Amino acid sequence: MSRAIGKLVIHHRSDGVAMGTLDAFFMMRCIGAVSPADVLATLKCGEIVKACRPQGSATIVAVDPTSTFPSEETRRVAREATRQTNVQTSALVVILLGDGFWASAIRGVLITLTSLSPTEQARKIVRQEAEGIDWIVDIIGESPQKYRSALLLALAELKSGALPSKSKPPVAPSKLPPSSKRQAE
Repeated sequence: MSRAIGKLVIHHRSDGVAMGTLDAFFMMRCIGAVSPADVLATLKCGEIVKACRPQGSATIVAVDPTSTFPSEETRRVAREATRQTNVQTSALVVILLGDGFWASAIRGVLITLTSLSPTEQARKIVRQEAEGIDWIVDIIGESPQKYRSALLLALAELKSGALPSKSKPPVAPSKLPPSSKRQAE
């Protein structure tokens, strides 16, 4: 008898990212700027999925069009975190959401870079969530009937689970600078 599917557990949220685990799947949803602290939080999730599936876990990263390019410091921390977790990750899918020229160009660049860097893990860059989920579930040998819907729902939950952007409170009308119309009066 197979084990029952678990629930998504959100382990970290910020203005730019939400991440969690669902059984042997580490999931990260980028919706804004990702900080070095966000990247370091992935290490905790890596330990959780490793305990669930020691023979190798799966990583799903969904990047929304609202995400920004990471800083040099964030990229440096990400390279180190990736180096630490590569041995336990059987498969990685990056879902670069968005249509149009720029989204397609970025996917193309990432596909090229991915093909040039040797690794033992299966990796894929895709455009749609369903495509990425179907691929990674198949690659690690899990049941599509068991995980497809659960993982798609988890990605949606991560999107809504990110912390709302901290916006400045509205300025009181008395503190607004005079408009050109008011200045003329």
